[in-house]
This record gives sequence, structure tokens and C-alpha cells, in this order.
Amino acid sequence: MMKKILLHILVVACLFFIIDRALGFGLKILYTQSNATDEYKISYSNETTRDSILFFGSSRTLHHYVPHIFEKELGKSCYNVADWGIKNIYYHYGLLGNILKRYTPQAIIFEIHPCDWLATPYSGVERATSLAPYCGMSEACDEMLKLSGNYWAYKLSIVRRFTGSIPNLITGKLGSMNRNLKGWKPMDGMMDTTGVKAEEYPFPVDQERVALLERFITDCKSNHIKLVLAVSPMYVCSKQDVFKFPRELAEQHNILFIDHYRDSTFVGHQEYFYDFGHLNRKGAELFSTKLSQELSSI
Repeated sequence: MMKKILLHILVVACLFFIIDRALGFGLKILYTQSNATDEYKISYSNETTRDSILFFGSSRTLHHYVPHIFEKELGKSCYNVADWGIKNIYYHYGLLGNILKRYTPQAIIFEIHPCDWLATPYSGVERATSLAPYCGMSEACDEMLKLSGNYWAYKLSIVRRFTGSIPNLITGKLGSMNRNLKGWKPMDGMMDTTGVKAEEYPFPVDQERVALLERFITDCKSNHIKLVLAVSPMYVCSKQDVFKFPRELAEQHNILFIDHYRDSTFVGHQEYFYDFGHLNRKGAELFSTKLSQELSSI
């Protein structure tokens, strides 16, 4: 009887393995072919880009950094690997690890956000799970997935790695990307200024995130990657010195920090913003022109 039960368990396990691998292979094909923002950006960034300059960050990077403007000014190929969804240092560090398994970019422009060093809500270690399709690609990626608590589930089941993407994989259209823009996603329209207030960050420093930021910096240095920390403009700014920490971090590590948070060209100028925290197409093109000119003079 015991042998019969064990045999049934073995058969079920084998069937699970075969079905999971077959479905997982199909989902992987759909994932790499998808034009939905998350799936396209993540798959291209992890598997394909070999550009000289990469732009890291969350939605503010995704919408603010225009690769073709930087390419024209700097004479280097560029790609915007940022993604929306309050991506933070857990995601960025895993992504960096995966990219470095394939090649070494010359420079990284990292738009730093308070969620990269503060214990902000709705943006914790769970952001690393966006890298689930690349479980096993690099030690850094696997470390972030282990911190999220999902690593072993992803190792066991390939299908599990894609469950969060299935709606997008079925439609293939949600947030579709113009691939000619090299990862930039422009926002068209102008913000409604009614009731707009400065975004505040009354959250404690998260030492785990700080440690990962430090490792991001040292990994870039050890791979001879020129790293620049940057901050793009906001429509309305906090009275606090929000970016004191990354400024001091940059000084400590002798890396460049370029701060446009309070840039008077943009602050309070409705015509450049899609909403209070994101530049529209016109604003992004102007900001990219300004920043690329600053970088070209360095």
C-alpha cells in the first residue's frame, strides 16, 4: 500500500513538473514578445539592452529621461531601463545584477527616490518580485527574490514566475510601448493644479535599503561604471531638505549628484507637468536637454 501511495505521489510530481515546464515555456515566449509596459521594459532591460548609458529608477525616470536627446548630446547609445509601479532599490539592485551578467555599461544615471532609502508604504521588498521571470539569472536577483520570500516558489514553478503578468500577456496591449523611444514613455497632457500639495516623506530611514544603495554604488565602482545620482523636477516641492541623504551619500562615495528637484525652470510651471510629480512630453524633453548638456560638460 505504501509503495502504491509513493508511486502515485511520484506520478503526480512528474506530471506537475512536465505541465509546469510546458506552460512556463509558453508564458516565457509571450512575455518576451509582449508590448505591455511592464513586460516589455523588464524583458528588454534584462535580456537585450547593451547600450553604453542606462537610466535607472521608477516612474519619474520612465517618463522624464529621453534617450535620443542624451544620445545626440553625449554621442553614446542610451536606454531607459526604468519601470513604473514605485520600483525601488530592491528592484534596481536585482536588475543591475542581471545586466552585469551580460555586459558592463559605461555609465548609469540613477534617478534616486525617497523609496530607495526610506521605509515608505506601498514600496517595500515586494517590488523585487517583478524580477520573478529572471529567477536564477544572477546572485543579486536571487538575493532580492529571497528577501521577498518568493524565491523557492519561483524555483519550484516556472508558471508561478509569470502569474502576475498573465492579464497583460493575454491582452498584450495594456500600456503599450513605442519601441523606437528606447524605453522612454512620454506623457501627453497638462496637469490640473487644483488642490496640489507638496509630497512629504515622514518615514524612517530603512537601513536595509541604505545598505543596498551602498552596494549598488560599490558594484558600479568595481565594474568601472560611471554612476551619477540625479533628481528631476517636481511641480511643487517640500520645505524639507528631502534629498539631503543621497547628496551626502554621493559626497561620501565621491560620485556626482545632480539635483533639479527645485529647478525654477520647472517648479510651478503647469505647462511642463502631466501631474504634480511627472513631467509631460514637453517637460521631459526640456529636462533631458538640460541634464544632457550638464553631463556633456563634465
